[in-house]
Amino acid sequence: MPTKYLYLIWSLYFAFIALFMYYKMPKYRKPMLVISSMIFLAWPISEYLWMSKDWWHPETITWTLIWIEDFIYSFVSVLIPMFIYKLVFKKDTDRDFSKTNINTKKVFKNMVLWFLIPFILSWILFSLFHINSIISVMVGMTLSCILMISLRKDLFLPSFWTMILMLIIAIPCYLFLDFLNPTYVEKWWYMINLTWILWLWIPIEDIIWYAIYWFMAWWAYEFIFDFKLIDKRKA
Repeated sequence: MPTKYLYLIWSLYFAFIALFMYYKMPKYRKPMLVISSMIFLAWPISEYLWMSKDWWHPETITWTLIWIEDFIYSFVSVLIPMFIYKLVFKKDTDRDFSKTNINTKKVFKNMVLWFLIPFILSWILFSLFHINSIISVMVGMTLSCILMISLRKDLFLPSFWTMILMLIIAIPCYLFLDFLNPTYVEKWWYMINLTWILWLWIPIEDIIWYAIYWFMAWWAYEFIFDFKLIDKRKA
């Protein structure tokens, strides 16, 4: 199969999982849409400004740098890790999003820690210090995770298990893309800037990046809106 179709397959694979979660979790439909809508432009912007320069450049169906695949994946790439742990481990939050009086100042402060700090730091490292974008973004996300863990240690284990669940979900898709066209890794990634270490035919840097990304993505709901996890039967 031509590699230009593979990114669309990747995006639709995750979109299908997101739709399944949307169906199975009616209580969380509103925050799924609200939070994903707030940040779904972050992925295409980051890809345009940084990631396509020295890390990866997946082909789109139109051969353009940014297309519908990026927006589909961006919308669901945070939605799934935000709620997959609650679905699998049957957890709930202590308050309902729709019935909660949002503390705007606290939400903004938490958004700074979760989103603005890693975004700005990544931009500084890449643009001013010319550090490879995959390293720059990993440093920014890691700093964000450390700061958030220092404030909410109770969220560490759920985010760790979210990372594991997301890797379990993603790896079969990587393998399926390799089955469809084994050349896609060499065509999509700037391997000259990476170590050439592959695990299950996946660049090891990509696995590490996504592990950190999904670890951090889980915090978008409980941390930003200051919710606590409880067992579903107690909700």
